[in-house]
Amino acid sequence: MKEQINEERKQPLLTVSHLKKYFKISGKGMLHAVDDVSFEVYPGETLGLVGESGCGKSTVGNVLMQLLDKTDGNVNLNGKDMYKVPKKEICQQMQIIFQDPYSSLNPRQTIRTILSEAYIIQKICRKGPELDKRLLELCEAIGLAPELLDRYPHELDGGMRQVVGIGRALSLNPSFIVCDEPVSSLDVSVQAKIINMLMRLQRERGISYLFISHDLSVVRHISDRICVMYLGQVVEMADTDTIFANTLHPYSIALLSAVPRVSDTKVSRIVLKGDVPSPMNPKPGCRFAPRCWMARPECFEKDPEFQEVEPGHYVRCFYYEQSREEMKTAETTGITD
Repeated sequence: MKEQINEERKQPLLTVSHLKKYFKISGKGMLHAVDDVSFEVYPGETLGLVGESGCGKSTVGNVLMQLLDKTDGNVNLNGKDMYKVPKKEICQQMQIIFQDPYSSLNPRQTIRTILSEAYIIQKICRKGPELDKRLLELCEAIGLAPELLDRYPHELDGGMRQVVGIGRALSLNPSFIVCDEPVSSLDVSVQAKIINMLMRLQRERGISYLFISHDLSVVRHISDRICVMYLGQVVEMADTDTIFANTLHPYSIALLSAVPRVSDTKVSRIVLKGDVPSPMNPKPGCRFAPRCWMARPECFEKDPEFQEVEPGHYVRCFYYEQSREEMKTAETTGITD
C-alpha cells in the first residue's frame, strides 16, 4: 500500500465544493447527475472515485475538465477559482485520460501529430529539432518505441493506444490528471502494465490523480483515498485501508462484498433488494434507502448529512454507528449491478 498523504502538512491541490451538474430532460424535468459532491485531492495523491455505472463518476471528471459546464458549486485549483483562470492555463495544469483508447484518438492523425499537438497549441515549441527532442523524451517516459510515432492509431493494439493517450495527457507535465476508467477496456495483463506505469509516473513527477473506476480491486491497488458514489452523491470517503477494513455505509459494504477474494474465509455476497431510484427530480430522503436493509422511516423523509465520523472518514448515513459485522449479517437476498 502506498504511503498515505499527510493532510495536515499539505495544502490541497484541487478542492471541489458542493459541485452539481443537472441535465434538463425535455418534458421530464432535471436529471441530477452530480448532486452536492465535495472532496479534495492533495499533491502526489491518488483519489479513487468508485460506484455503479450511471452514478455520476465520469460526469464529475468531465465537469472538472470543463468538458461540461457545472450547474453549481466551486472548484479551486492551487487555491484559485478554476472557472476564473484562462483555459489555456488550466490545460497546462490539468489533463484527462479517456476511457476508450479507440475513439479518443483521431484516426486520421499519426501518433507523432497527436503527441505534438499540445506543444504546438500551447506555443511551447514549433516543428523541428526541439519538438523531436521532446517527443523522444516523452516516448522514453511512457515506454513507446520511437518508430511508432509515424504510425496511425489503427495500427496499434488497445494497450498501446492507451499508452499514447497517457503520453498526450503527460506532454505538458500537468500537476493533476483525471483518469476516466483508463483500463476498463483492456485485458488484465495490459491493465497491470498501465497501472504500474501511472504509479511510476506519479512517483517520478509528483502527479495527482482522480482515478475513476468501477473496479474496486484496481482502485485499491492505486489509490490513497477512496470516494464511493451513489446516484450523484458521495456516500463514503476515507483512506483506502479504512474503506476496506472499516466500511460504514451499507452501499459500500455491498460493493465490497462483490469483490473477488483469494482467501480461506468464505465471504457472503450481500444482495440488495428493491429498485434503483430515478435521478430525475429525486425526492427527499436517502437515495439508497429503497435498497437498504437498514432503512427506517426517517431515511425516506430527510437527507442524511455527509459528516466526518472519525478523522478523515466521512459517511452519508443516519446509522453509520452500527457495526460492520451487524450490517453484513443482516438478512439480504441479492445485489443489483
